[in-house]
Amino acid sequence: MVIVAEERAVDYALTASLATAAFADESVQFSPERIRWLYEQSFGQGTTVLAALEDGQKIGQIALIGQTLCIAGQAHQAVQLVDLFVMQAHRSAGLVRKLYREVERICAVRGIRYILALPNEKSVQLNARLLNLSPQAELPIRVGVALRQSGAKLVCNDRFKALSRQQAIALLAPFATEATENGIRYDGESLFNRLDDPTRDYAVHVSDALLLISSLRRRKNVRHTLLCGFFARPRAPLTPQSVNDLVRAACGFWNAPLFVYAGINHSLPTSPGLPLPARLKRPILVQLRDLAAGSAAEPAQPRFARFQLIDSDFA
Repeated sequence: MVIVAEERAVDYALTASLATAAFADESVQFSPERIRWLYEQSFGQGTTVLAALEDGQKIGQIALIGQTLCIAGQAHQAVQLVDLFVMQAHRSAGLVRKLYREVERICAVRGIRYILALPNEKSVQLNARLLNLSPQAELPIRVGVALRQSGAKLVCNDRFKALSRQQAIALLAPFATEATENGIRYDGESLFNRLDDPTRDYAVHVSDALLLISSLRRRKNVRHTLLCGFFARPRAPLTPQSVNDLVRAACGFWNAPLFVYAGINHSLPTSPGLPLPARLKRPILVQLRDLAAGSAAEPAQPRFARFQLIDSDFA
């Protein structure tokens, strides 16, 4: 008999091994260290893992990462769905329904207002049909090349891991997000937690008015600078040059002039790069359900003012 139950003590090595086997894709490898960080620290609000068990043996799961989402000036509890998998020999529509029903039940019992997801193509319809998630935003993939070095004087242009915890929090704190901005809420400590990933290397580029978080990545052996997220100092004046200076600084720091950005951020006067045509790369879909809405199938309003890769486990 297969049951779905909360996994109180996650075996990270087993979970990484099962997830890697379930995805059966050489390019997808799960790390026990990153799963532990993601579930325990990343957004600082813990994670609920709902495991599918057959005769006590784990055969699948879905994880609910706790977040705080600000909508219309109010902070609300939210969860982001990640790491849904079922071992191939046990896959069935009934088991997936069980996992989704338990997601819904847990959120209702714990007073969680919003459910978020950044689904792959296979999960879009599942999320919509079984959990009533609606399209909330599309994050266009934007690319560009920054060949010139930045001549701007920056407060910081360094690896995140080169900073002590105290230094990092003091540097990040002025860029805490405001409740009036619809999006994931951050302060100095929660930004530190999000960047303190043992398996990723980030850099922080800081001017008086703007913070950019970047990382060096490779895709199909092409090195590029991933622009993970921008954070504006509240009420600070910004110009397109403010954005361009930090993009150039990031690309120069990693010695990788090709850059990629996916996100929406209404505080920026301009978005870096140019959007790729959808035929080449579809925008990243963000789905959302407001559990307090009169009709869960209706798109939630208002829309996000800020949602970037740093708000998910994609960055």
